[in-house]
Amino acid sequence: MRELIGYPLGWIMWLLYQITHNYAWSIVFFTLITKVLLFPLSVKQQKSTAAMTAFQPKLEKLKKQYANNQQKLQEEQMKLYAEEGINPMASCLPLLIQFPLLYGIFDVVYRPIYHILRAGKPAIDAATNIAREIFTRDGGTVPTYFEYRPEIYIIKELQKDPAAFASMNEQFPDFVEKVSEFNNKLFGVVDLGDMPSLHPEVWNAAAVILLIIPIMSGVLQLFMTIYSQIRNKKMNPDAPSMAGMNVMLYVMPLFSVWIAFRYPAGIGFYWTMSSLFSCVQSMILYNVYTPEYVASLVEKDKAKRKKKARPNMMERYQQLMEEQMAQQNGGKQVPARSGGIAVSSAADEEEDKPEVKISKAKQKEYERMIIREARRRQAEKYGEEFIDDDGE
Repeated sequence: MRELIGYPLGWIMWLLYQITHNYAWSIVFFTLITKVLLFPLSVKQQKSTAAMTAFQPKLEKLKKQYANNQQKLQEEQMKLYAEEGINPMASCLPLLIQFPLLYGIFDVVYRPIYHILRAGKPAIDAATNIAREIFTRDGGTVPTYFEYRPEIYIIKELQKDPAAFASMNEQFPDFVEKVSEFNNKLFGVVDLGDMPSLHPEVWNAAAVILLIIPIMSGVLQLFMTIYSQIRNKKMNPDAPSMAGMNVMLYVMPLFSVWIAFRYPAGIGFYWTMSSLFSCVQSMILYNVYTPEYVASLVEKDKAKRKKKARPNMMERYQQLMEEQMAQQNGGKQVPARSGGIAVSSAADEEEDKPEVKISKAKQKEYERMIIREARRRQAEKYGEEFIDDDGE
């Protein structure tokens, strides 16, 4: 998966490097491009998150009303989601897409010789063997992560001593020259293939900047988390505090710092740039998707759904159950409404047939049938065992 996604991203990095002739600037513009490409998904996620935040009081009201009846609570929640046209899982879609993308980005940063310098596998394998010999010379040991990201170490060793790779010139004449001239320096002093360290051999400008990269990554992540919490609280002051979720949100910045210390600086630099652009993006989206604007969008979505000929999932379940109810009532379709209100189908109205009344008990049974059928279909879809809570 990493190579599959990394290959097209590698071409983007190659093009950016041809323009900038600098690996660090290529990462900056590459991060910006990926943010622009994912912006529609981020808008959808922000819209869904804002809608859920505004929707939360209604859910809390249901939880209090049916605190002692979990089955009824689930039924009412599903009905409410269908009525409001809100998908509680919609905000997860961008994350599901971004995680594979992150694997591809790791592959691009790990393999600049392949993706940016466009060297073939035979040349890279030959350079890997030479670098391994250099490390094991005089009883030395191969670095811990060499087998996972050899190209980072090849660049470092070749630029330090090009003569050590001179044996490759006959078979791969341009390889040594291209790698020697590869500009992977940040601010002209920091090798993005180096690892940040709390205890560098020498405290110089490069060591300080290397240390700042993971710290800035964590600080920007923390800022984005706090800012999101403040805006969400402002949008919905009555929302209950989710302590477990808050802990996870504050753990993520620490995880970001930990990752940045364990990988080459190129990864941490990408992560820092990504967090910076995400902060700017969040500020824009939070100011656009105000509670009032989200409420208007929800109403527009409701109007669009009513105009659509094709029903949504919950409407299809309801239509299915109406057909089953019709069969049980001798072929006569019985649309249901709460409170025992007299209801008739469109066909009945056209033919001026008597209206059909259903009791509250029948209405509740009808609603339970809809939920039961929905659960059964979900169980069949995912190959799970369907357990009927009603014992039927």
